[in-house]
Amino acid sequence: MQSLKGIPERWWLMPIAEGKWSPGEIIAHLMEWDRFLLNERLDQLRPGKTVPPTSVRADDLNARAARWAREEATREEVLSAFHHTRTRLLKRLESVPGTDRDAPFSIRNRSLTLTDYLKGLADHDEHHRKQIEAFLRTRDGSWNGPETESRESFR
Repeated sequence: MQSLKGIPERWWLMPIAEGKWSPGEIIAHLMEWDRFLLNERLDQLRPGKTVPPTSVRADDLNARAARWAREEATREEVLSAFHHTRTRLLKRLESVPGTDRDAPFSIRNRSLTLTDYLKGLADHDEHHRKQIEAFLRTRDGSWNGPETESRESFR
């Protein structure tokens, strides 16, 4: 995330490919899903419980996040909101007892653990990190990326 502060401003809202979001929209998308997990979902992911369906529509959440990044927020605001939300989420996850992390719950007729659920989110983050890095490398060659950073630095 820190490396995105240094990219040229014109790249921040440039779509990474035809019909795709920009880096700014992607970061806002990740932040909105973190916020959803924190405020709507995490308390429902309890051992032995069945998670009720959500009224949140993924397309609506994604559109709202993209619009916010594109039309309302600065790059600094998006990055700050992502950092703040991700930090809150991580602190909250640290408070979950270890036994609760690996005990199954049910969501959409599927048995999962919190660890499984979070692995899926980490894979989602990784997908978007790779997209952004590939996009930045295709720009005029002036950005080579954080070569020594691990995937953990993106979270």
